[in-house]
Amino acid sequence: MKKRKKRFNQKQKLSVIEKGAEIGISEAAEVAGVNASTVYDWKNQLEALGKDAFLAYTPAHPGRGIKIITEQQEKSILKVWKQNPGYGPGQVRSQLRRQGITISIGTVKKVLKSKGYTASQKKKKPECHRYEASRPLELSQMDILEQFINKLKVYIVLLIDDYSRFILNFKIVEETSIDSIIELVDHAVQRYGKMGELLTDRGFVFYSWRGVNRFEKYLEFSGIDHIHARPHHPQTLGKVEALNRRIQGELFRQNHFTSLGHAMAEVKKWVEHYNYHRPHQGIGGLLAPGERFHGQSEQVLDKITRGENIDMENSDIERNILTINRMPNGRIVLKVMGQNLIFQGEQNA
Repeated sequence: MKKRKKRFNQKQKLSVIEKGAEIGISEAAEVAGVNASTVYDWKNQLEALGKDAFLAYTPAHPGRGIKIITEQQEKSILKVWKQNPGYGPGQVRSQLRRQGITISIGTVKKVLKSKGYTASQKKKKPECHRYEASRPLELSQMDILEQFINKLKVYIVLLIDDYSRFILNFKIVEETSIDSIIELVDHAVQRYGKMGELLTDRGFVFYSWRGVNRFEKYLEFSGIDHIHARPHHPQTLGKVEALNRRIQGELFRQNHFTSLGHAMAEVKKWVEHYNYHRPHQGIGGLLAPGERFHGQSEQVLDKITRGENIDMENSDIERNILTINRMPNGRIVLKVMGQNLIFQGEQNA
């Protein structure tokens, strides 16, 4: 039975932080039964918001919650592993796929580790799959929208970041192909970085019912975990489905395009506006997707609080992948894509 993650309300978090000031963060975290990095995150939030706002803060609850491993999934995984004890998680998953059973590699890892599997080298700790990812590039979604330009049928492929709703890449093609999908994803990876997981439906370019297609092989080679939406369950791809409806209603139903080139140019303009100018209700109603994706949320919200006109500013956002700062107390703050990683150190010059 999987141990449920301990949850704390804001008042309890404050108590742990205050205890940490007395006995040290690591010691207080151990007493509370959480990681020290979690307490540091709480402390950063307290310093940013102030005590009153910190206590009044209501964390967003993930919609999909903790992914439940079914009894049948566990039996299928263990059966393959028993028959092939030398297999690792990737091989078990591939063998299951050959049997027509699709289970994510994260689920396979969890089951094998619960039965004593030890990786030959240190692996990244499995994370819970949430309806909303906790950081940029943790999870992406991709879908294909069918559209007509005059009498020409085209397909719009959209790849978005789950956390920020930022459009990582798009493509308009007259025919869908595995090559075009690989190119789209690869260009996004080269420009913005590799996503941890990619969620798609089971369309033929994304998924093969007989073996593994070249797109799946590309993802596996790139180290991107491929997650498939359940058949006949479009809600799983809710964010990109909502984007499909938005681009249809705001662009294609409002304009007449004279050619494919005309449509491409207008879609490019629309994507630019959507990414960097349009406030998105799904991320609080004030931020544009690009601001959240590029780690600019705090700066933008501070400017809005001060009454500054964000739309009058230059739309170009410099993506600060890595910044390093030294705090007055000697701690080193490493910020990766807007997320703080704090290292405790001596106060040496």
